[in-house]
Amino acid sequence: MQEDPNEVRTETTSVSKQNYAVIKLVQVIEYVAGLLVALLLIRFVLALLGANLANQFASFIYNVTDPMVAPFRGLLQVSQFHAGISRFEIETLLTIVVYALITWAVTRLVLLAAK
Repeated sequence: MQEDPNEVRTETTSVSKQNYAVIKLVQVIEYVAGLLVALLLIRFVLALLGANLANQFASFIYNVTDPMVAPFRGLLQVSQFHAGISRFEIETLLTIVVYALITWAVTRLVLLAAK
């Protein structure tokens, strides 16, 4: 049996190069989105625990995630609940949900376009 040059052999199956590229693209999209969601979750937890914004780590997380949260700021009438120094940032949770849905939609479109 002669091998097809357009197939990539893996341990269990053979996959065409195009399908392999699509799978890798979906993995990259999901990895980047997962990293962004993880940073947003760290931001949410830091706010919830009342992190000192003068701290370098907290400041870094807020500076990196602020452009992602900014479009959702002011969308809802109440964006934060305060209890002492703790903040429950609804806009950060909304950002996480929206980016997760966008990631799901984009990966499904990529998979659909590859068929």
